[in-house]
Amino acid sequence: MKNKLRNKRVSIICHLLLAVVVLPYVLLYDKNTSMLFINSHHAPWLDTLLYHTTRLPELAFIVFVVILGLFAERRQFIAIVIAMAVSGLSILLFKNIIFSGFDRPFVWLNSNHAEFHHVPGIHLHSNGSFPSGHTMAAFCSLALVGIVSGKSWIQAFLFLVACMAAYSRVYAAQHYLMDVYAGALIGFFYAWLFTWLADKLFTTPVWQKPLIKFS
Repeated sequence: MKNKLRNKRVSIICHLLLAVVVLPYVLLYDKNTSMLFINSHHAPWLDTLLYHTTRLPELAFIVFVVILGLFAERRQFIAIVIAMAVSGLSILLFKNIIFSGFDRPFVWLNSNHAEFHHVPGIHLHSNGSFPSGHTMAAFCSLALVGIVSGKSWIQAFLFLVACMAAYSRVYAAQHYLMDVYAGALIGFFYAWLFTWLADKLFTTPVWQKPLIKFS
């Protein structure tokens, strides 16, 4: 069990730092102020990069990690499938039922005639702001890949990729900072929780064999 925890160490540290560093900005600054601050620091190359990043649907992350899971241990594959299923269901539950009244930045921007940078090609939505589904799917799926790999540099790299996905949502004025903050922490929690449960419950050798093995 200590080895399993050690294999998650970098991922856990990165996400703890994210939780601690970003929380003051979420609590101390008005959500519209922080969103406009990030949106105002734009450049053509950032528009291009983050346009393609923010256009990735939640399904792309889900398919990506499930396919990779076929080559992992069976218990890890089960953890991946359950974590992504719970993440997907949570997104639907949060957006359509629990937090259905949370408007996206576009509603405030439009009603206040606020000036902002509109990333070319991005269609801004009006509702379903909290939490960010893209961010939750990105952090859950990419954390799963990093944890399953057991490699520190992969965990750190994929954490940065997930952060870029989250940043793109605020940069494009699709979400508030608190939306992506919550999505990131919930997504990682699901990844950690279900990989931990799989390691704890499925301990026999048969569960440690991959579903697909290269000869």
